[in-house]
Amino acid sequence: MDNKSFYAHHSAFGAFSSFMLGKIGAGGGFVLSDVRPPENNVYIGYKQEGNIRLLPFCTINNKSAEQEFTGEIANTKKAGKVSLFKEDEISREMGWASDTWTAGNFKFSVLTPFGNVKDPAAMTEEEKKLAFAPVIFAQLTLDNSSNNTDAEMIFGIEGPKRRLSITTEGKYLGAACERRYGFAAEACEGIKEFSRLDILTSWANDNYQNHDLGRAPSLIFKVPAGEVRTYTIALATYQDAAITTGIDTKFYYTGLFSSLESVLDFGIKNSQYYLAIAAERDKELKETKLNEHRQFLIAHATHSYHASSQLMKKEDGSPLWVVNEGEYLMMNTFDLTVDHVFFEMKFHPWTIKNALDLFVERYSYYDQIGLAFTHDMGVANGFTAKGYSSYELPNLDGCFSYMTHEELLNWILTGAVYGLNTKDREWVDKNIKIFAECFESLAARDKNNDGIMDVDSSRCYGGAEITTYDSLDVSLGQARNNLYLGVKTWAAYVLLQRIFKDYDLKELAVRAETKAKAAADTLVSKYDEKEQYIPAVFEKGNTSRIIPAVEALIYPYIIGDTTSVSEEGPYGEMIKVLKKHIITVIKPGICIDETSGGWKLSSTSKNTWNSKIFLCQYVIKEILHLDFEGEEEWDRVHAKWQQVSCSIDGATDQVNSDTGTPRGSRLYPRLVTNILWMGNN
Repeated sequence: MDNKSFYAHHSAFGAFSSFMLGKIGAGGGFVLSDVRPPENNVYIGYKQEGNIRLLPFCTINNKSAEQEFTGEIANTKKAGKVSLFKEDEISREMGWASDTWTAGNFKFSVLTPFGNVKDPAAMTEEEKKLAFAPVIFAQLTLDNSSNNTDAEMIFGIEGPKRRLSITTEGKYLGAACERRYGFAAEACEGIKEFSRLDILTSWANDNYQNHDLGRAPSLIFKVPAGEVRTYTIALATYQDAAITTGIDTKFYYTGLFSSLESVLDFGIKNSQYYLAIAAERDKELKETKLNEHRQFLIAHATHSYHASSQLMKKEDGSPLWVVNEGEYLMMNTFDLTVDHVFFEMKFHPWTIKNALDLFVERYSYYDQIGLAFTHDMGVANGFTAKGYSSYELPNLDGCFSYMTHEELLNWILTGAVYGLNTKDREWVDKNIKIFAECFESLAARDKNNDGIMDVDSSRCYGGAEITTYDSLDVSLGQARNNLYLGVKTWAAYVLLQRIFKDYDLKELAVRAETKAKAAADTLVSKYDEKEQYIPAVFEKGNTSRIIPAVEALIYPYIIGDTTSVSEEGPYGEMIKVLKKHIITVIKPGICIDETSGGWKLSSTSKNTWNSKIFLCQYVIKEILHLDFEGEEEWDRVHAKWQQVSCSIDGATDQVNSDTGTPRGSRLYPRLVTNILWMGNN
């Protein structure tokens, strides 16, 4: 690792909560219905012969908090030394389902088990509990085998107030904040609860009498002389009652567990099951042929995706799936849904169907042309009114304008990938009329029949449509006559043809094929033979050169249609010129940043998105079969952006290509496009 000091999420599937840790000197703790890190002191370490060593996720205050209460003044003198491990004394390793810090003979891990999740409708009650329990785990290990004195380890967090032994009648030890979050271990010899106003002073003085005014209730673990001990802790969250507005929903797990204590009880009783899953995921990633930088990027992205995931239950008991948009908290942003599809197809494809159905049911609308879909479904647990997003506004031609054409493409592409790859005939049957309506709407937005969008939605009023690259310059921001969106439109027609052909809708299949050929021919005609590239926008003399010209090739490929993306296939000329285009742009000073050596999506902007880089890397290597020197160095740079430049921002999508510093899209789920890298490993 270039840097071991960076924030990471540690989250259970669908719980929209996280235990955040990792930025040295910045603290951490639990966060619920959000993804931004708290800055509470987290006490993790050990005491040996009166001296305390802690991981650097807390601050040491020489003025005792107990001095605020006269009854504690006599206990404030520290008997031993309290110190934090320095950064160079610590190693850190992030696995796919783990995050581990090692300092000398002490090791601490946070474990976030995840795996395949079936549709709740096909689950037993026990399977649902195992899949949806909002619980993760931590482990502390101390090797005291070479010492002849006993030692103790500590785990504690500022924020909780109450000791769990009180509400569990001594069965479990730990601490909780109200009924919302907490941590626990099963009561046994060698573990004790510990709560004091000044936790470090009291621990240094061996003053273990509990005081329920304590600011960081902790667990103390004994490690006898000559032994190695590992202790496991369950960390859980619980949010009861209705959480969302607009559509009233509760967390799905509230129908399975009655309280925070019941989640902790279930987690502890099934800890071996969960720990085995976490180990399996770590092993799976470790055994790939991917280099260390790509392995890190996959792990970091997955941690962040799960932090934004939210499985809710509607009033009729049916599930409702949401992935929140990182720091922005927008709900099921369609630009992210279409990119999450690769990850969700691998682990829980039913969530794709769930989101698509809600887009049709509530977040679709008709403009002057036809059917369309919104950018998102709401923000911060508030579902917006039917047919409207929280993002889009009229009379704009930049950020916050409408993305009507692109969101229409996103429903087509996401729906086709789901329907064709899962062979969910029942779902496609139910939605075949929607696919047909989408086709008619898409075709009507192309007034000159060249296969490319040239009409803005009436919802823009005096403005103009934009793309998912909303804060980039015109090279990727403008929707009309846009190369990126042109190839994406071609891909939608290719997948629609496949859907219509499978359903024996011959006329629609022929029309979709005709539109796909028109789009491909148009794209080929825009190729500049002299300069060996296709301009990013087909108007006003635009000369920007972009990598995402090839992004949408992923969609035919991912459904197994390798012919359509082959140089020998029906669109071979388009594939050939796109290949030449990429050879031209993947160069320093064009789309390789000369300062950092990382990728920039457009030649005319430093504004770049990691998730799209990962996706395009896959397309360029696996579909276009292009190899470039220095590929691993690019991965190292992109990993460094996350570990160093964005260390305080968690997994970050949108960065400056020269420095890797964040421009936006912090704490983001969309980086899981890099799951594609595991497809051939």
